[in-house]
Amino acid sequence: MGAFFAKPASEHIVEEDDPLVGLPPDKALSVIPIYRTSLRKSYVLNKVTMLKLRKTSLVSVESDILDSRGFYVFRKSGSLVTCALEFRDDAGNILASVEKNSRCSKTTAWIKQGDSSELVVATLVYVYRGAKSKASIYTYQTPIQISDVNNHRRKPTIEVEGNLSRHEYSFRIKDSIVAQVERNPEPTMFTLEIGPNTDIAFITICTAIVDLLHLKSRLSPLGWSTCCADGDSDSEGDDHNHHDDHNNHKQTSQLIQHNSDNDQQKLTILNDDHYDS
Repeated sequence: MGAFFAKPASEHIVEEDDPLVGLPPDKALSVIPIYRTSLRKSYVLNKVTMLKLRKTSLVSVESDILDSRGFYVFRKSGSLVTCALEFRDDAGNILASVEKNSRCSKTTAWIKQGDSSELVVATLVYVYRGAKSKASIYTYQTPIQISDVNNHRRKPTIEVEGNLSRHEYSFRIKDSIVAQVERNPEPTMFTLEIGPNTDIAFITICTAIVDLLHLKSRLSPLGWSTCCADGDSDSEGDDHNHHDDHNNHKQTSQLIQHNSDNDQQKLTILNDDHYDS
């Protein structure tokens, strides 16, 4: 695998405005398995890793994910219409794919292992609230069938909070910030910094999902507002109806596609400056 741009954890100075600390080695977060064809043994490093991602846009979801020197590390592909995503390493191996279901302002995204159709390694629950949007991530000790996913009354493994619209937010495990997203001088890019002992591939996948879901939600604010007025629940763990969500996924995708076509016609005047605001 291509080299990551990283610096030793001991060289990372934690300041008031730079609270990234990562995790201790005995509590390392490892979710995405690595392929034998890779030169690496794990996506968990004892260093701070910096990557650059291209912002999701109306034009394209596909892009290479680069380290700070411009070397290709991962590649994402998918669709803004269905919010489906697929991630590959630099050898072309499928690391994970994403299936999602939206219910009013809340979207549940199941992160599936490799090209598996059912084995889920984590669930990301995104709640749209404009500038106060947030996401919660639930991981599992071993991959489980999508039909067995139930996060009801569980505490999230990771909380994502901050200003998602401005690409200024962090990933927090309890009291530790394990990764953070920052604005980049290039207007079409943003920077992801991942702390020591935190799965690089997994955090990158979650970041790309959040970016796509937030843009999708911003294109349909009226629809979300209508649903919220009807009393949509904010509980991240309340997914006990996910079986019905999964069964209705195709019908939901068709509805989303119809709405997205209308949204794109109405919002083609959007530019990068508006999205970065």
